[in-house]
Amino acid sequence: MAKKAFFYENRKPQIKQKERADIDGFIQAEGLRAIADLQPGEYAVIPEIVPRGYSSARQFMKHGPEVKPKRMTSIREAISMAKTPVQLREEAFNSLNSQDYCGYTFMPLGKDERKRKVSLIECLEGARIFAYANQSGFPIKVKAYSDAKRVRKDGAEVIVDVPSRTKKQGRMQYKLNSVPMVDSPEKYAISLNIGSDHSCPSKRFNIRYKYSDDKESSRIVNLCAHEIAGYLELIQKTWEEDKNMIPLQMCQFAIPTQETVDYYLRLENNVLVENPRLKSKDKLRKPNRAEKEIALWGLVQGLGHDRTFFSTKSRDGSVGDYNWDIPNDF
Repeated sequence: MAKKAFFYENRKPQIKQKERADIDGFIQAEGLRAIADLQPGEYAVIPEIVPRGYSSARQFMKHGPEVKPKRMTSIREAISMAKTPVQLREEAFNSLNSQDYCGYTFMPLGKDERKRKVSLIECLEGARIFAYANQSGFPIKVKAYSDAKRVRKDGAEVIVDVPSRTKKQGRMQYKLNSVPMVDSPEKYAISLNIGSDHSCPSKRFNIRYKYSDDKESSRIVNLCAHEIAGYLELIQKTWEEDKNMIPLQMCQFAIPTQETVDYYLRLENNVLVENPRLKSKDKLRKPNRAEKEIALWGLVQGLGHDRTFFSTKSRDGSVGDYNWDIPNDF
């Protein structure tokens, strides 16, 4: 089904109309970061960058290496350490020794032992849905149920209504749970249990079977762009209405900067991948999901956490006002 104009990206023929730029070293992080320097009327060709040992990009996104912010073993440890998710991500993102990651993960505390997994692509797409909602007149709607006494220890439940990225498709409704809303010591543990009852195709068909040497359960909660967009709207609403910054402080989602958005747009609209196995004459295709994820981690490895996934209003403006225009200049 066709995407709405806000989410449109160039197809291969449109990209090939641009002037090809010859940039060496793309397999390494330094080369991948050079994508950011492409002009709107240029495109680059990179080799396949999914590491060997994976049968497909899909397998890499399910079983590839993960970035793991420090794990907490108990609620007491989480409260004692008192580090926010962004502080833990900063430490992990600034300690990368590779670009070959399929996302970052964190573990909940308590009875729910399902690992939470977030890809940088979903963080970007969540920010794009949030920007679309703010700029198009089709807002995201959130209603938090946070008055009960249990919210202090268990977090709030939030009903979310999100517009679709696809033409002629209805809005999506779901419930976020374990959302930190109160400034209590328990907030450090509550945020690790974030989840929802949302089930879109990207979540429903992301089946994962563990390998024999996996140390953690194969039961994984993959958090998607719709959930991230809803959480961003909750951050905005709670700050505007109550000056409550707890949802932002305890946000488990990496919020991209405008610089990272610009880089992502070039990945989608100014880059092709050379694949010798293709039947087409030019052997070129658009980057797949794994290649875009790896390229984003390459950006993080080179520029660090704060320039890539720590949005500040003074530098980037509001996430809802980000520029998502396609950089075209044929």
